[in-house]
Amino acid sequence: MKHKLNRYQLAFFRWRRRQSNNRIMPFVLSVVVGLIVGLSAILIKTIIFYIEQYAVYFAPSLLNFLLPLIGFVLVTFLNRNVFSQTAFFNGARNVIDAIENNASIIRFRLIYSKFITTGLTIGFGGSSGVEAAIISSGAAVGSNVGRVLGLGYRLRTLLIGCGVAAGISAVYNAPMGGFIFALETILPEFTPTLLIPLLVAAAAGKILYEFIMGQHLRFEVPLSDFVYEQIPLVILLGVLGMLMSSYLLKTYSFCSVYFSRIKNAYFRAVVGGVALGSIIYLLPPMYGEGYVSINALLNSEERSLIVNSPLSALSDSAWFNLFFFFLITMVKPLSTGICVNSGGEGGYFAPSIITGGLLGFLFYKVTSLIFPFYDLNASTYMFLGMASVFACIMNAPVTAIFLVAEITQSYQLFVPLMLVCAVSYFLKYYVENLSKSVVQPAGLSKALRVDRILLNQLDISKLVEKGNFQPLHEDASLRTVVEHFSTANRDVLQVLDQKGMLVGVIRLNDMRKQLGDVSNYDTVLARDLMQPPTLTVEIDEPAAEVLDKFDKSKLWSLPVVRNGKFKGFISKSRLLTQYRNELTRVNRFF
Repeated sequence: MKHKLNRYQLAFFRWRRRQSNNRIMPFVLSVVVGLIVGLSAILIKTIIFYIEQYAVYFAPSLLNFLLPLIGFVLVTFLNRNVFSQTAFFNGARNVIDAIENNASIIRFRLIYSKFITTGLTIGFGGSSGVEAAIISSGAAVGSNVGRVLGLGYRLRTLLIGCGVAAGISAVYNAPMGGFIFALETILPEFTPTLLIPLLVAAAAGKILYEFIMGQHLRFEVPLSDFVYEQIPLVILLGVLGMLMSSYLLKTYSFCSVYFSRIKNAYFRAVVGGVALGSIIYLLPPMYGEGYVSINALLNSEERSLIVNSPLSALSDSAWFNLFFFFLITMVKPLSTGICVNSGGEGGYFAPSIITGGLLGFLFYKVTSLIFPFYDLNASTYMFLGMASVFACIMNAPVTAIFLVAEITQSYQLFVPLMLVCAVSYFLKYYVENLSKSVVQPAGLSKALRVDRILLNQLDISKLVEKGNFQPLHEDASLRTVVEHFSTANRDVLQVLDQKGMLVGVIRLNDMRKQLGDVSNYDTVLARDLMQPPTLTVEIDEPAAEVLDKFDKSKLWSLPVVRNGKFKGFISKSRLLTQYRNELTRVNRFF
């Protein structure tokens, strides 16, 4: 049901009508969304910083064991009692679902709820990433700016993409990475009209973040020029990156199945907190996101990762050092799986980068021992490992190339980054298509997503064939029904009660036998002929769901209602004709 516009929406539409160029409005709104999301990124990083600082300060002796447990229990309490309506929402997958199936409407509370739960999780040592929170928040900002201003589905979807681009841009200091991630993962397809709003939003988020927080780089280390004689090693690392991504996904799946068996949420949080705390006690690099450990390896401080571990007494041997780095590489996915599935919040975005970096460092160490004549650079292979694993986990190889290049300032590695992502991503899908046992990721393919989003841009209320429908009541005779059919241009009639509520439908095919017996024309009533309206269309229902109803029912006309009151019929042919017109439009989106 359409609601009355408030004064802010009226003022906005008056301003919009005064603009001679309608493209100014998306540009302005993209700046607004980018700035709001930039503030959101500042907030979540500040929350994590202070929780981490105070948690370590007040409980230094218990840091490695109890802090994850405390964080998981707090997050579980909040998700069950305060944020229960948004607890299920977790990053890009749910954002895509909202675009496809919920008319790009995302709850306002998601703008801030994930900051708190993710901040508590990571601040208390949870081994996940902030990206799910900033993606959820950025998408919610875009959606709710669109809703407040009374914008339609297309522009709400565009602003959701702007929010996601600005969030990734601000958190990672990677405007091109955020821009491409929104295009490659969130929005349905590339069109030239998307370029300016997404770029402006990504730039606005980054500029505001740097203006308040100062310039920041995730990883800053000098790199030597890449030597093309090392291309075979890059290809081998791409293969290992694909295998590592498969291991990550299977580990996450195992943790999800295992913890789902624990029905009590608080007990699940306790079990997960104790498990992760034990891992952190033995392997301190598993604490938090893991960027500190990666920076230590980039700066040749690998000893700092071992020194606080109870295993440090065994670290005199070079072979033990290799075993230790192999151990933390393989345990990082397990730590993340435990964290996300037992009560903590966060995403797999950052863990895939960290795991890839650890894999690259381990690859560098082993290769240096086997091929000492190669002049290898640890940083180079760590960055390539990050891109390789990220491309497979996030299904975003182009994002992986630009994101890693930006966060590491390693633009001279563009060619090897392209190569390692191409190898790992190609092998991933080759293996998945080769093996029937591989479970494909949930969700629709890119083509089907475009199809559904195009459908959802159609307004069902404008496709309703209202016509001159004369009221046909339950006690009408067969003679009256025949008279109605003789003047109708379709093979279905609606049966209404005295209040105009739909109580049934009569289809011509269902009453053909009665037509031959003229003696029944005054004794058979409409209620004897009608079928209950088991399948109806709400007037504000997404068009993609309406087409699904047509396909499942094998019908060509369905009654349209608003809260049970009959409004007319919609035909499948008219819906498909309008969809075809939308499909052949030059700029299909926005």
